[in-house]
Amino acid sequence: MKIKMKSTKTERRSSIITRLTVAAGIVILALNFSQLAITTTIVSKDIEEETKNDYKIVADGYVASLENKIDGFHKELDSYLNADIMKDGTIAEIAQWLTAHEDIRSPSFDYIILCGEDGHSYSDIGKRTDISALPYFDAILKRGKQKFVGNPVISQATGQPVVHVARAIRRNGHNIALIAGVVNIGGIISEVNEIDIGGSGYGWLIDGDGIVIAHKEKSLVMSRNIQTSSPAGSGMRKVADSLAIGEAGAQWVDSLSGNGREFAVYKHIPGTTWGFALSIPEDMVFSLIKKIERTQAVASLAIVIILLSVIGILTRGMIKPLRVVENAITGIAAGDADLTKRIEFKSNNEIGSVVRGFNDFASKLNAIIADVKSSKAELSLVGEDLSASTADTECAITQIIEDIEHMQEQIFRQDSSVEQTASAVNEIASNIESLERMIESQSAGVAQASAAVEQMIGNIGSVRSSVDKMASSFEKLRMNSQDGIEKQKDVNEQIQKIEAQSVMLQEANSAIQAIAEQTNLLAMNAAIEAAHAGDAGKGFAVVADEIRKLSETSSVQSKTIGEQLSNIKSSIARVVESSDGSNSAFETVSHLIKVTDELVLQIKKAMDEQNEGSRQISESLHTMNDGTTEVRNASAEMTVGNKAILAEIRNLQDATTTIKEGMGDMGFGARKIKETGTSLSELSGKMSESIMKIGSQIDQFRV
Repeated sequence: MKIKMKSTKTERRSSIITRLTVAAGIVILALNFSQLAITTTIVSKDIEEETKNDYKIVADGYVASLENKIDGFHKELDSYLNADIMKDGTIAEIAQWLTAHEDIRSPSFDYIILCGEDGHSYSDIGKRTDISALPYFDAILKRGKQKFVGNPVISQATGQPVVHVARAIRRNGHNIALIAGVVNIGGIISEVNEIDIGGSGYGWLIDGDGIVIAHKEKSLVMSRNIQTSSPAGSGMRKVADSLAIGEAGAQWVDSLSGNGREFAVYKHIPGTTWGFALSIPEDMVFSLIKKIERTQAVASLAIVIILLSVIGILTRGMIKPLRVVENAITGIAAGDADLTKRIEFKSNNEIGSVVRGFNDFASKLNAIIADVKSSKAELSLVGEDLSASTADTECAITQIIEDIEHMQEQIFRQDSSVEQTASAVNEIASNIESLERMIESQSAGVAQASAAVEQMIGNIGSVRSSVDKMASSFEKLRMNSQDGIEKQKDVNEQIQKIEAQSVMLQEANSAIQAIAEQTNLLAMNAAIEAAHAGDAGKGFAVVADEIRKLSETSSVQSKTIGEQLSNIKSSIARVVESSDGSNSAFETVSHLIKVTDELVLQIKKAMDEQNEGSRQISESLHTMNDGTTEVRNASAEMTVGNKAILAEIRNLQDATTTIKEGMGDMGFGARKIKETGTSLSELSGKMSESIMKIGSQIDQFRV
């Protein structure tokens, strides 16, 4: 059937055309602006490089001019250096000559300074001062430079910035003095400030410390320090740092006067610590780029307008054939649901494909509606079955809810039992932890006692060794004492000859002297053995000290007796030599040695008994330590087992809680299912009504 074409809605067509036109305009503008940005970036780099190269040449010229001016100051000092007085005159003579020849001073200098190695300077205007701390003195007379130009300073006399241009006075290859001219650099500052590049570019100077020497902003001169006032890493700080080490280059910087960014081309001035720079404002550098940007912006706008006009015309022509499709679809929608209608439109373009697709869709929809109409009766039967099934489901859900409520009661009782079990297990765990801490404390005490006993056994062993050595020493002393007694018998006959004269004194002196020597030896041996025994030998040390005191007392008495025996020295000389160890002294010493030996044996026996007892204590402590370790291991196993039981109890609690929550959810779900079943019953009735209505609606379609 041929469908009559109707007029389409202007609003819809205009909306599509507008969206396409705006989208195309945005894409074209984005592409143009991207091209402009890329072009600007490339041109900016080229212009920046060209600016750097061009103004580097200009800066080189100004630097060369300043270098020549400073060289001129050095040459003006030649009239002083070439004078005859400089060859062999003293510093004082040169100073007098300098004052007398003030008229040869160049107009460039305010005055001339002469200074020797002592740092005391003379000037041709009669001033004297100490300049040993100034940079040009250090450079010429300490570091041996031939020429030096210092950083500018404010003159105390004129209040103007001045600089010292210094030269060395040399003799025999050594700098013996310097001569310096004080130059007012107001002319140099004015010359730099008069630099004008393109109306807004200008030049400026800084010294080696970063202080501004010359700038178009006069308030900055000799007051602004770039190195201290500029942030680290800033462009101006980089310029100052580079000039301080004699480097040249170019850098974007923030203007010192606060007028935006500037492109600075800078270079070190040879022969000085100064740096010269040319600053060109950013707008002056990129003026050509701004012209290019404006031109391209206008051209892009014109191109966009032309392209949008063309796109609008083409889009309007392409959308026109869709009116046929729109009229046909409107006719089908506004008619009596006749699915047998088709659109007659013959074309091989995309719109023809859309029409053929619509006709195919209508054919399929016709077949589907025919099948639905034939299935209407079956759908009615299904609705009745659904109602019956819904009633049965509702009864089953009611029974499930009752079972779930009974199960919940059982789970609540189980949860209460699990809580009681968990409390009991926690109490057992607490008791086990207390037992474990007590076992740890006991184990630590046993370990300390065992260590103390082991140390005591070691000390007893040391004392036994010392006692054995002492017993051996006493045995040797006893044997020596017996030998002395035998020798004493041999000299008794000689002693009897002079017994009437010196029996009392000789016996006392011999006894005291012998006792003093042997006692002193005994005290020394006892002190040595006590030192070897350590803490265990402190008692022996006390005995040794008392014996030493007895020896000193005996020595004093022996000295007194020796003075009394001096009158009969010649008659008893041979007797004294052979009776140093007198019989009575040997018997006394032998008796003392015997007593001491018995004491040492008793001490040794006591030490043996103490050592045996200590070993038994140590063995008992080791046995106790082993038992404590076994108890601790058993306690640890009990702790691990209790933790496992406690974990299982917690798992059981979690499982019980989960089951309880699950049963609650199941109850809630069952009730929801019951409610849903009730709703389903209602929906089943409504569905039956809907099936009837759908049937009446389907009957309206013509297939």
